[in-house]
Amino acid sequence: MFNKKNVLSVFALSILSVFFMASTLTAQSGSVKYVYTLDYPAGEKAEYLEWIKTISRTMQAPEELLSIASYDNYFNASPHRYIEFVFANATDAIKYFENPEISKIVGETVNHGINGDVHLLEGRGDYNEEDIQRVEIKYVFMLDYGLRGKADYLNLVKSVVEVLQKPEEIRRITSYDNYFNASPNRFIEFEFENMQDAVKYFELPEVKEVVEKSIDMSVNHKITVLRLRGDYYKN
Repeated sequence: MFNKKNVLSVFALSILSVFFMASTLTAQSGSVKYVYTLDYPAGEKAEYLEWIKTISRTMQAPEELLSIASYDNYFNASPHRYIEFVFANATDAIKYFENPEISKIVGETVNHGINGDVHLLEGRGDYNEEDIQRVEIKYVFMLDYGLRGKADYLNLVKSVVEVLQKPEEIRRITSYDNYFNASPNRFIEFEFENMQDAVKYFELPEVKEVVEKSIDMSVNHKITVLRLRGDYYKN
């Protein structure tokens, strides 16, 4: 039977395995994002956040890291916490996680969050991204390219970019492919100043129509709604 320590050890090993897999790939240009999701152990959120305060400066210090931010699940659903690390390219990401201070912190993960998962994402250029500070609300849509294939789905994206970016409520849209072509294949992030703007945006008929088309042309859909935390300032 797994105890808590064993389960967390498996999580730490899974994180490290992603780093090692990335180090075997040819370095590519284009932004790279590591996304971690986890749950706070029951009754231990405050303890977890106190630990974050002790390591946040170390995590933000390396010059290879462009940005780091943490989010809580808006509805307190699982996963509770979402942490993202952004790099200019895979080479910088590898160098960052090979830093002894950073790898030590990764190893200490076994003493904290549970039900962890990690995704390595490669930035796409589907949308005209605004260079803005992070805002309060983020909707993350995850999906797999369906039977019609990636090419057909991306043709749909090209046809709806203007529709999705035009409403005044949306601050930024960013899309990513899974670096290893694993599931989920695609991540799309919609950022808003507040939840009121997000609700209004997704109630617009033209946006609803695009969402329905996306669902018809893809599979294994999942949506996570996030609220920005103030744990880090390098964002």
